[in-house]
Amino acid sequence: MTLRVIRLDEIRSVVKPQLVFDAVRSALIAHTEGRTQVPLPMVLDFPAASGDCHVKAGYVEGSPHFTVKIASTFASVNNGLMLVVDATTGEPAAVLADEGRLTAWRTAAAGALITDAMTPADVEEILVLGTGDQARLQASWLTHLRPSLRFQIWGRRPEAVTKLVDKLQASGIEARPRLGADGSTPSCVIATTPATSPLPLELFRDAVHVTGVGTDMPGKGELPPGIFAGATVVTDDHEQCLDHGDFGNAVRAGVIGDDVDRSVGAVLRDGFPRRTERSIADLTGLGVQDAATASAVIAALGR
Repeated sequence: MTLRVIRLDEIRSVVKPQLVFDAVRSALIAHTEGRTQVPLPMVLDFPAASGDCHVKAGYVEGSPHFTVKIASTFASVNNGLMLVVDATTGEPAAVLADEGRLTAWRTAAAGALITDAMTPADVEEILVLGTGDQARLQASWLTHLRPSLRFQIWGRRPEAVTKLVDKLQASGIEARPRLGADGSTPSCVIATTPATSPLPLELFRDAVHVTGVGTDMPGKGELPPGIFAGATVVTDDHEQCLDHGDFGNAVRAGVIGDDVDRSVGAVLRDGFPRRTERSIADLTGLGVQDAATASAVIAALGR
């Protein structure tokens, strides 16, 4: 057996945002409808090296492939690969040596899709918390769905905020730094940090909608549990978000019950009629998103 290794430059040649949006949307809807297999993720933590590694797998019913993904972050540098396996023979079909980019892109796509679906149409400015790669991607991918948006960028290191603002502006996205946590905030907030303790509550004071993508493993928690009180909550996976998402942190804090959430896939399928003053989307990332994205890449490459 000759296993084909597909490198990042070849992956980039076929991956456009719409391909990832379509794959992620269909995967999340399939997951809501019970048409997926998503085993529990495995997480390895390397605090001495400022690193962690996630191993996730997934399968969508009817897909020609299932996927096992390894994604790591060490000292803020992402890496990884996806093993794509024939779902009828079990024979490995390809290794996508994507250096962690497909994980980053499918995370950005999921955040953009649910933020667009749940944020009121008249919102013009969004506050992004964090200054890393995912903060940049959340802003840039959301502009594919809402081109006229403006962004505020908040982070703990002013130099990192300035650097990200400059990058966004250079790509044609209107962005400005937010200095400090006090004062009024935009009505939509996207949190992208690896925080292990809640971010300042003041950053969420005026938020009508909050999307959190940074709490993706046990021990993390960026959203203040108090903001969940009275909110409409959606999760990408109930059990996973209850185990190690911000939703679970709020449940353990006694702010909300463990049965109040609805699924992200249901919102993407059916729409979102707002019934409360605040909505929150907790995204922990699913192996089925990786599987659907990997299969779309293989199809686009004609493999």
